Amino acid sequence: MNQLQQQESENEVQLRQIKGYIEEEKAKGELLCIQAENSNKRSKIEGAMEAERVSSFLSELGHEFPDLDMKTRIMLWMTLRKEDALKAVAKGNTKLYFTPADVNLSIESHDYTHGGIENGGSSWTDGDASE
Repeated sequence: MNQLQQQESENEVQLRQIKGYIEEEKAKGELLCIQAENSNKRSKIEGAMEAERVSSFLSELGHEFPDLDMKTRIMLWMTLRKEDALKAVAKGNTKLYFTPADVNLSIESHDYTHGGIENGGSSWTDGDASE
């Protein structure tokens, strides 16, 4: 009988542990839901603020420079945003990599030979060295 009571006691302890784990996981799930809701609300607020900044900029630019078309105003906004992004990157300990398209890079091959050095000359020629 003593062994049976001890086994029942161990089973009850294990059951309480399992119920505790279940409650803990439920609480973690609720926390994640609340955090996700708050993150979504924060993102919506930030998006609305950014939309207001863009709208205000474009509107004021249109009033100050009525000859500018919308495409030009948007291009100006995008240029300023790129400048802001570069300033943010420059503040941190980051590395910035450019692709050839970013810097309009092209690689060309030129065959330059120094014409006539063997013969005592000193002029450079492009391509054919048959001077």
